[in-house]
Amino acid sequence: MAGSSSSDGRATAALLEESDDKGRENRRWFNKVLDMEEAKHQLLFSLPMILTNLFYYLITLVSVMLVGHLGELQLAGATLANSWFSVTGVALMVIHSFLPLLCLSFPQCVV
Repeated sequence: MAGSSSSDGRATAALLEESDDKGRENRRWFNKVLDMEEAKHQLLFSLPMILTNLFYYLITLVSVMLVGHLGELQLAGATLANSWFSVTGVALMVIHSFLPLLCLSFPQCVV
């Protein structure tokens, strides 16, 4: 089914063409949907952020795995400490980064 004609006589192309070469047309269809060059640029552009987040979570994972060899109580304590630090550390970093902006809005604020 390479194409069909509409009621007013115009020819329209089919979105998915049949293939006789075991999927060769499917790859062409995929390339029409996804611009591989743009996807490559986007991936290379976001690679530093991906690696930063990966290593951030790997630090917690490795520390908990190492403490897990010591015992259940130590593992529970390390997991609780990592969770507490992650929540409060992120909250304090956000407060610290937005405090100068708040002080610019309210001049009576002293940092």
